[in-house]
Amino acid sequence: MPSIPPSLLRAAPWVALALAAALHVRGLVVEDWPTVKRERHARDFASYHYAVHAAAAGDDPYDAATLGALAKAEGTRKTVHPYFYPPPFLLTMLWALPLKLQEAYRAWFWADSAFFVVAVLAAARLIGPSPAARWALAGLLLMFTPLRNNHLMGQANLPVLALMMAGLAAAEGAQRRERLGGALVGLAAMMKMSPGLVVAWWLVRGRWRPALAACLTAVLLTLASLPLLGPALQLHFYRDVLPGFGSGDYHGLTVPLTLFGNHSLPNLWAQAFPAKDGLSDAARLASSLTNLAVVAGAFAALRAPKDGLAVANAVGALSCVMVVVPAYAYEHHLTFLIPAMLASAAALGAGRLPRLATIPWLLSFLLLCAPLTALKEQAGQSGEVAAFVLQELKTLGVLLLGALCGIAARRESSQD
Repeated sequence: MPSIPPSLLRAAPWVALALAAALHVRGLVVEDWPTVKRERHARDFASYHYAVHAAAAGDDPYDAATLGALAKAEGTRKTVHPYFYPPPFLLTMLWALPLKLQEAYRAWFWADSAFFVVAVLAAARLIGPSPAARWALAGLLLMFTPLRNNHLMGQANLPVLALMMAGLAAAEGAQRRERLGGALVGLAAMMKMSPGLVVAWWLVRGRWRPALAACLTAVLLTLASLPLLGPALQLHFYRDVLPGFGSGDYHGLTVPLTLFGNHSLPNLWAQAFPAKDGLSDAARLASSLTNLAVVAGAFAALRAPKDGLAVANAVGALSCVMVVVPAYAYEHHLTFLIPAMLASAAALGAGRLPRLATIPWLLSFLLLCAPLTALKEQAGQSGEVAAFVLQELKTLGVLLLGALCGIAARRESSQD
């Protein structure tokens, strides 16, 4: 048989990626955008929208009743999920002040898609050239259901991911713009707290410049947000709201921890030691010990990545940790795994993982891409054991992916 020309082999992943991107954009325009235009309640985005309006009016954005009153006054919804993000997050929402809820939600939908592109480009810069990563990205564009779920929910994961990955690409790249990278990660951590794990990783590795730049950025953003949210309410977040995350009390969030579609480790302990609300004492202790072991193990294993691809896989492993250790890890939180999928695929392509690792990688990919509604429907028709397995399949997918990234971060490529 005639051999395939090398030029065709080189072009194939680019062609697949272009076709996948075209189909993805078509899905956004033809399927998702009409849904967004019909949506009156703006789903999770309403919390951010009414929180910044409450703060601008001098009210408490952490008071769910205040947010609900604003929604009723606008005639959009009866209640609003509580707002529980750091005070500087509100600075990133100032653009929404002149807009009504539906207008801001629609704008956020397209901005969210743009942040996804930024996150992917930053991850690609960190990973380096990789045909395997291009194939993986094409698959994600076509099949990764959490991405579209994130867009429709109006969630803020992708801007956080974009900032975090841009910061890591700057701080860990060949030119090592450490202060810029640290500042970007610090901004990401002041939108959602989970990128603070990257700062801790830098400290463990003795990377003082980006870590200190991130901390300084956090302080400056806190000061900048004082005119919007005064000292008392800032203290309220750190003293009352933030500590509740460890107990599963997300500032009055009424969604049960054992909800089908919560892919966290604390969810497993909540099922083993149930409580009426949040985590029982036994589940809280078990979750704390498990999370401590997972984080400590990750830091110990990822202390000395040797090159750019190793760093990218270390970041991928940390992203998996970011997803599973909080009390809640919904479908939209899985968007944080996009760099991990790309980095581990690149590691497979570079021979940094054995060929047999393709099997668990594909299993993880398929589990994470599986439509949650289909899994839930099947679980409802299954026995107790099968229903539990179906409920936790995506958690297994995250753990598999994290393990693959962790192994790849500690190995050298066979092509080096």
